Amino acid sequence: MTQKPFVPALLIVDMQNDFVNPATRLYSPRAREIIPAINELARAARAQRAPVIWIVQEHRRQVVDFGREADISPVHCVEGTPGAALIDGLNRADDDFTVIKRRFSGFYATDLDLLLRCLSCNTLFLTGIASDGCVEATAIDAHARDYFVRVVSDATAGVSETAHEAALAAMSRLQPGVVIGAAVATKQLAGAT
Repeated sequence: MTQKPFVPALLIVDMQNDFVNPATRLYSPRAREIIPAINELARAARAQRAPVIWIVQEHRRQVVDFGREADISPVHCVEGTPGAALIDGLNRADDDFTVIKRRFSGFYATDLDLLLRCLSCNTLFLTGIASDGCVEATAIDAHARDYFVRVVSDATAGVSETAHEAALAAMSRLQPGVVIGAAVATKQLAGAT
């Protein structure tokens, strides 16, 4: 297979208030800890004019779009509520993109693939929460669409450290070099042209 030019995008998945509330089953204990790494990756991406794409989960107030997720998850990330808002401390820029999703994967029934192809991106750096849920589903769907996938291990978090490590192990089997650290990801993004 011919090597294509490196054209990256940074995807930031579900960094929303409902996932940092310790009173819910959706709580990701390390979510706030990964904010500095995400902000640094976003800075590096923007410096190279690589797109930064916020993938946010939003559900309708009528709760008609939860699907099977309703079997295991409480109502969360309802449009227009504080729970659906981004966590304080994240550095979102005006030129960043937003993709709204209703299910786990950032690709399912969204325009993410269209956006990435319009931007000619072929390498996706995934960050955010939960590594054992929406990040993993997005990584699998990205792989199925022939993107190069890079999951930034210390810029993602799961619902527990055990779940996070298991998800990283599972995603590492998608492609060579899938799981990388933030320092490596920042260097790779800085080398983008």
